[in-house]
Amino acid sequence: MLNNRKLNILKNVAFYIFIFFITITIVFFAINLLIEPRIKKNLAIYQQIPSNLLIRFKIFLKNLFTFNPGKIYSYELASVESNILILYLKQLKWSILVSFIIFSISFILGNILGITSAYKLNKTFDIIITIAVSLFAAIPLLIIAILALINSSFFGYPSQFIYDRKFSFISLLIPIIISSFPTIAIFFSKSRKKTLEILKSEYYLFAKTYGLNKRQLLNKVILKNLLISQLNLFFVIYVLLFTITILIESIFSIPGQSLFISFAFKKGEIDIIMFYFMFNFILLSILIFLNNILIKKMNPILASNSYLNIKFKKMQGGKHE
Repeated sequence: MLNNRKLNILKNVAFYIFIFFITITIVFFAINLLIEPRIKKNLAIYQQIPSNLLIRFKIFLKNLFTFNPGKIYSYELASVESNILILYLKQLKWSILVSFIIFSISFILGNILGITSAYKLNKTFDIIITIAVSLFAAIPLLIIAILALINSSFFGYPSQFIYDRKFSFISLLIPIIISSFPTIAIFFSKSRKKTLEILKSEYYLFAKTYGLNKRQLLNKVILKNLLISQLNLFFVIYVLLFTITILIESIFSIPGQSLFISFAFKKGEIDIIMFYFMFNFILLSILIFLNNILIKKMNPILASNSYLNIKFKKMQGGKHE
């Protein structure tokens, strides 16, 4: 039994390594072919890298497995910062800040609205909130961002990012609110649907008849089950936030991933581009792995702490007495 388990683990590891290698191979050649015209225009890069793609790929693999982020070829960028990792982390801090705030607002507000709508199903609040959330989610983010940019002077808020301790957050406020619409809609839809399922379930009715008040039912039954159901959303939210932040950073001139990657593509900085994709690919893979572990860990805990099990144990205890 133990040997079979080890064998299955080894098979899974081998499979994921194979998928990883295939993915990075496809990404490498696709990106190189895509930006080859840019590389040829930038002599600073073209003269320093091999023209043969297979040789480039060999160098890329060597850098990857020796944890070497690569080289910055453009003098104007290398004179500011010569290390790709440090340069990226300087830009990434703003993307992480924006993404974290968007996620926090969306998670809290989306779940509050979704749970409340489920409790007030088909009532005025539920109808108004459902229509409003659906409407904002349906309008393309680009259109909302451009409208916000055009009307900034009329309403008196910053149209561009202000790099100042006092005004940085204020200048981020409108982009963050705008960017929250799609993710709020996702959490709202998921929490509303799941809460309705829980409210109609025998599990919830049993807990209710067991004497739990509304607050206890919300905290110990609905929220716990809701969190488990939303763990699988984190991959979708990550990809969505990844796309949204690049778009918003470009429109509102926020220093972040968009500035980093747009410069790299414009100059044909192949090492920067490959580092960017590999860094995010590995980060995403780690997050998915941790998310799967969390789901497996939480399910048994919730099962062992469920009110059905508590009642069953008490009934068993009563029989022994």
